[in-house]
Amino acid sequence: MSSAASGRLMLLATVLLVTANLRPAITVVGPLIERVGAETGLSPSALGALGSVPIVAFAVVSPVVHLLGRRFGPERTILVSLLVLAVGTALRSVPENGLLPQAVSLYVGTALLSAAIGVGNVLVPSVVKRDFPDRVPMMTGVYTAAMVGAAAISSGGAVLVAEAWGWRGAFGVPAVFALLAAAGWALRRAPAAEVEPAGTTPLPAGPPPATMWRHPLAWQVTLYFGLQSTLFYTLLTWLPAIQTSHGIDEASAGMWLGLFQAVGVVASLIVGQVMQRTRDQRGVSAVVVGFMLVAVSGMMLLPGLMPVWALCAGISTGCSLLLGLTFISLRAGSSQQVGRLSGMVQSIGYLLAAVGPVLAGGLYQAVGSWTPVLWCMIAVAALQGIFGHFAGRSVQLP
Repeated sequence: MSSAASGRLMLLATVLLVTANLRPAITVVGPLIERVGAETGLSPSALGALGSVPIVAFAVVSPVVHLLGRRFGPERTILVSLLVLAVGTALRSVPENGLLPQAVSLYVGTALLSAAIGVGNVLVPSVVKRDFPDRVPMMTGVYTAAMVGAAAISSGGAVLVAEAWGWRGAFGVPAVFALLAAAGWALRRAPAAEVEPAGTTPLPAGPPPATMWRHPLAWQVTLYFGLQSTLFYTLLTWLPAIQTSHGIDEASAGMWLGLFQAVGVVASLIVGQVMQRTRDQRGVSAVVVGFMLVAVSGMMLLPGLMPVWALCAGISTGCSLLLGLTFISLRAGSSQQVGRLSGMVQSIGYLLAAVGPVLAGGLYQAVGSWTPVLWCMIAVAALQGIFGHFAGRSVQLP
């Protein structure tokens, strides 16, 4: 293997190390939330708030991450974020003591680790744009698969780890992997200069970087990402309840929720390869949204095939995340601009995602049926398709 090829392989490996740490500390919580409540005495509403901390933290942190990356460089910023991720994850696992009540360590630790993950969310697309300018869709598919796969493994193995070491031990395991990722990241050597890809058409002269928030293309990418995030987190929260309302037992509903997440790994790898061969992503976006429309419609019309619809929804959400991250990289004209666009996209996107499950739960509580919720999801998916049509054009921000 040539030195250039081995160098690119090292760059890819370190990116995958980082992205594999961007979800496990969060997804480990859901399967153990009842154990946490039983031992700490936290109410269901307090535990629900604990689950919403990461999404809110992403929205708060994302707009300022590109400033940190520009000031200290993406390598150093990501390295520090991995160390903060390890500290926050460990703090969350500290038993109650005279100095630190359990609730404080849980919430402060979760806020810290979530802020650290928010840094990686924003800067990884920028690093991929810089390090792999000719392979952005494919590399985005690979690192998205790593992120989704690690999340599925974390949630799937949480109960087994908790049986051996308790829920605090399970909560603390991701800290070890964050430290390993930090060690690997510290060894990487970034390219000396940035090379921008050819083949996309810049938009006509437009606003300077400071006014990106007023540019239509930036908002098209932002709303696409926000709408797909809303659908994913709504399903992540309520898909088991939707299934049990149609007679599926809780164990099976939980299994299909895991597969709903895991199927996104395969979908990301396949679609990433497809997108690498096309400069225009509008057709891919339409197919991806079509899977979601079929899935939600099937849940209403043929609930007996609920596992099929769960898998269709998982294919759609996995590919939609890949498309959203790819749009950030491809629609920006430089890796520095990727950081600014990524901050805008993920700030607004995760705010929408935080609201979606709450509104869905409120609507179900008001009417006592999931049908109106599913109709609203169809409307959101249709809007996602519209913004995907515009965001998928082969154009770039000025």
